[in-house]
Amino acid sequence: MKRFLGALAVLLIALYPAGCSRFLPDCRRPEVFCAGLVTNTAGLDDHGLNASSWAGINHAALENLVQKAVVIESVDTRDYSKNIATFAEAGYDVIVTSGAGLKDETLAAARAHETLRFVGVDQEPEASPLPNFATVTFPQDQGGFLAGALAAQLTRTSVIGAACETSGLASMWLTCEGFRAGARYIKPDIKVFVEYRKGSSPSDLFLNEDWGRQSAQGMIHDGADVIFGAGGRIGQGALSAAAEARIWSIGSEQDQYYAIREARPYLLTSVLPDASEAVYQLIRLIRNGEPTHDVQGYMELAPYHDMERFVPESAQKALSELGQALRNGSVLTNVAPEAP
Repeated sequence: MKRFLGALAVLLIALYPAGCSRFLPDCRRPEVFCAGLVTNTAGLDDHGLNASSWAGINHAALENLVQKAVVIESVDTRDYSKNIATFAEAGYDVIVTSGAGLKDETLAAARAHETLRFVGVDQEPEASPLPNFATVTFPQDQGGFLAGALAAQLTRTSVIGAACETSGLASMWLTCEGFRAGARYIKPDIKVFVEYRKGSSPSDLFLNEDWGRQSAQGMIHDGADVIFGAGGRIGQGALSAAAEARIWSIGSEQDQYYAIREARPYLLTSVLPDASEAVYQLIRLIRNGEPTHDVQGYMELAPYHDMERFVPESAQKALSELGQALRNGSVLTNVAPEAP
């Protein structure tokens, strides 16, 4: 992937009509529908949110709903506004931004460009919605529930633990209380440690790897033999501690198999947000001139990779069926939407 103009990294997919590939489509022409994606700083190849957002745009392109698709990978958070403006000034019909950290910049752009449409992935809906801004949110409690259900099926000590960023973040509370609920759904008498980091400030959210490691080590000392890590580098620190102790771990937010090499020998899977279908559906609505609405993506388990042989087929089947039951509402997590 080519990098240029300092912080911008752009991947252009040629989706032009046959015989016209030597001409760059002009997004200001009404017959040319353009879709742009601005990622957070994890990059396009994050095996998580950004990748699934791009997959949704590609799906729309394959159905000829989109004639030109471009992604800008943000290298620095300070570039979010500039990267969004690149698409807006070029007249892109829909601009998708991926990650909670881009919400303020996306809203500002939506207010400044009322004729363009914006999709905020993993961004909470507004109390007073803008007509040109729709969000994709995720049922994080369902993701945690699947992780807890897996942990409960593989523990030998009937003690498991989760190291999590502050409970003051709704996403963390839902994820980690979902983990507790999913474990107890499988094994009601299981002991579940869930530790949230206290004293977090906006400047160090998701960054304290040492705390994640120390939290996991304490739970392991108290008998936990499966560790769930949630909250960026906090979760990664917990996964590293599990690998050092040679016990199973489960990651979150992205497929941690690709992010933490030392965790691979004991990493069962990771809980992932999947935005692809939701992004595709919103682009289809916009392309057809229909009003949009806030939608939910899915939570799913990443591939088991090297660990598949350690997860019994019966457990894999049960988790697949549980995931479907969570999606269709026949199983509820019963997790409160925020910490009391």
